[in-house]
Formats: sequence, C-alpha cells, structure tokens
Amino acid sequence: MDTLRQSNKLGRLMCNFVRLFALVGAVAWISGCASVSVSKVEPAAQRPCVPDTIYVRDFRTPKSAFRVDRGGTALVDFRKDFSRMLTFATTDRIESRMHLHAVDVPGDAVLPRKVNAWLLTGRFVHVNQGSRALRTVIGFGLGATKLETEVTVYDMSVEPPRPFLTFMTTGGSNAQPGVIPGFPINFVLVGLDTAGHLAIGLKMDVIRTSREIVAVLSEYMAHQGFIPSHDAYRAKRLGTWP
Repeated sequence: MDTLRQSNKLGRLMCNFVRLFALVGAVAWISGCASVSVSKVEPAAQRPCVPDTIYVRDFRTPKSAFRVDRGGTALVDFRKDFSRMLTFATTDRIESRMHLHAVDVPGDAVLPRKVNAWLLTGRFVHVNQGSRALRTVIGFGLGATKLETEVTVYDMSVEPPRPFLTFMTTGGSNAQPGVIPGFPINFVLVGLDTAGHLAIGLKMDVIRTSREIVAVLSEYMAHQGFIPSHDAYRAKRLGTWP
C-alpha cells in the first residue's frame, strides 16, 4: 500500500510538473510570436481634408537595405516585386477594411496635381530574409526575418504635395521557438505547425506591415474626426503587448 501511495504521489507530482512546463512553454510561444509594430508616429499640424482617393505608391528599395540570397538582375527584380507586394497588400486593405477608394501606383507613374487625395509611400529601411532552417529547428531569434520601413503620407490638394503624417514600422519572425528548444512540449506544438513555420518569411512580414500601416492611417482619421473612434483599427506600438 505504501508503495502504491508513493507511486500515486509521484504520478501527481509528474503531472503537475508537465502542466507547469506546458504553461511556461505556451507563454513563451505566445510572447515570442512574429509581429510588426509601429513607432515615431508624427502627425503634422496641418489638417488635410477627407480624401476622395488614397494613392499607394511603391516604396523605394535602396540596394543597401536588402539582405537576401539574390544578386544582379535577380536582386533588381526581387526589390521591384517586393515593393509591389506591399503596395498591393496596402491598397487592398485600405479598400476592404476602411472602405475608401485606393489606387496602387508604380514608382515611376505620374500622379495628378492638386486633387483631393492622399499619397502614401515610403522606403524600405531593412529587409533581411533570415534562415528558414534556423527558424524552424532552433528559433528564438536565430534565422529571424526582419522588415523595417519608413512611411510618409502626403496631402495632394496642395502643390507640391505636403507631408502630414510620418511613422516607421518594424518587425519580423522575432523569437518564436523552434522544434529543439521546446522538446518535448514545444516539439508537439511546433510539430503541428511545421508547415506554418516553413511558410513564415518576408511575405508574411509584408502582410503584417500593410496591416499596421492601415491601422495607423485609421487611427489618424479617427483622431481627426473623419471616422468614428469605435470604427478605427488600433496599431501595435513598439514595445507594447499585444
């Protein structure tokens, strides 16, 4: 009987340990998720009118900002396509989430002058594709992607267009755990999400970046009284959670 009681006590102790380990692993999993945040949000004193159209122009892609496994003409094409990807994602989100007329604009396109419109554009500051293998197997920052941008929004009703809102976005795959560090608990969690880990990369960073860009735009419009506050999306500020 004593042996049975000791065995049951040991079993309960092991069960509690596993639960605690799982809880710690889950907290680490959640807090380390990939994300994009905004910072240095600086609205100007001038207050533009509600726009009829928001033009989204391709962000500038300085070669020095890109750390990817391409070179030569392949890198040139990648930078162009990458910028277009952010343009399309942002334009689509403005129309689908804010219900405003938005137009995607290639970098070399000529825009109309002195129209009741806004122009959203910017430049890529840092683009690092990281390592999929390290992100999947190890994680916790190893092989992480990184995407940083500077964004400027212009009032096109004046000539030349006048900037009235600037901010930065930054983020990536961050410290999300891989398969090895969380073994055996996170091994199960990550094992179930292996396809997701493999898919995490700059493409997902672009989607998250477009989401935060539109959230800042939405917040600004609510602050100016252009839309109700309860309809505004909330941008994630750098250093805050969630």
